[in-house]
Amino acid sequence: MRVHVLPGLCLGIALTSTVVAQTLSKPDGAWRGAIGASYTSATGNNESTNASLFADAVRQTEQDKMNASLRSVYGRQETNGVDELSASLLRAGVRYDLDFDDLKYGFVGFDSEKDKLADLKWRHSPSIGAGLHLRRTETFTFDVFAGYSYSREELYSGTTRSFNEGLLGEETTHKFTESTSFRQRLAIYPNLTDSGEYRLVFDAGLLAPLVDRWNLTLNTSVRYQSNPPPGIEKRDTLVFAGLQYGWGPK
Repeated sequence: MRVHVLPGLCLGIALTSTVVAQTLSKPDGAWRGAIGASYTSATGNNESTNASLFADAVRQTEQDKMNASLRSVYGRQETNGVDELSASLLRAGVRYDLDFDDLKYGFVGFDSEKDKLADLKWRHSPSIGAGLHLRRTETFTFDVFAGYSYSREELYSGTTRSFNEGLLGEETTHKFTESTSFRQRLAIYPNLTDSGEYRLVFDAGLLAPLVDRWNLTLNTSVRYQSNPPPGIEKRDTLVFAGLQYGWGPK
């Protein structure tokens, strides 16, 4: 398992997976978003450079919702005079949800990911499905969903793999105060092409206000693949702790 932990000061202005978007949305049709970034550099006995970026944007009305997210991590380190890549990861996604009524909804999404250390040049995964709003209040939501996904992987080794996948998942939103929230999403992708194989995606994030538009954020992202390329670990975990700057109507 590789774990990337990137604390730091997050500066900037917002940018637009089905990665969990942390920006709190309101059904007023306005776009809202947030951005965070960090950079660290060490010299001397240990030489390393790390940079990260995370961003999201969301727009919601009474009938539909659009959200987009981006996560990026890059790092290098030098040990005993040998310079090597320690992280090179990019995850991005967009999803559109449409309510059919108070209970049922449909969605379409598209996710892209690359990770050089995992030999993943690109993975593109469009998806479509439907879900149920089992609980939806101002302070708590609980959805379950199912659907279909097509995953195409292009590896740095030159191999290309494609899979038909099922999609099963759940997600919740917990709003503790007007501006403090926790969100999590778990999705399982059973492989319909290679029976018995699967992918698992888990994202969670905590958002708490500090001053004006600045917020404290803690994000965890876990990816598990039962059939990775040879020599690649099955699980990868990304943790980001820092500050973010929000934009859009309060």
